[in-house]
Amino acid sequence: MDGPSGPEEKGVNELQFQIKEQDYFLAFVEQEKRWYVFAPTHDGVRRIPVYVDAVKYETPGILEAETHPSS
Repeated sequence: MDGPSGPEEKGVNELQFQIKEQDYFLAFVEQEKRWYVFAPTHDGVRRIPVYVDAVKYETPGILEAETHPSS
């Protein structure tokens, strides 16, 4: 269930939230090294893989003194 400040954090690698009164759980499956969203249903639990389509984090370069980021 959601807390007063939003989704309730369940642990280091778990998060519970609701969308349109449907409960969902986001959890990292250590054995598979990937994230899944779990959705309880009348027939059991639906396991939905989370796909990351972003480039992995790269260390940003140092901006030179004359370089200013655009706003």
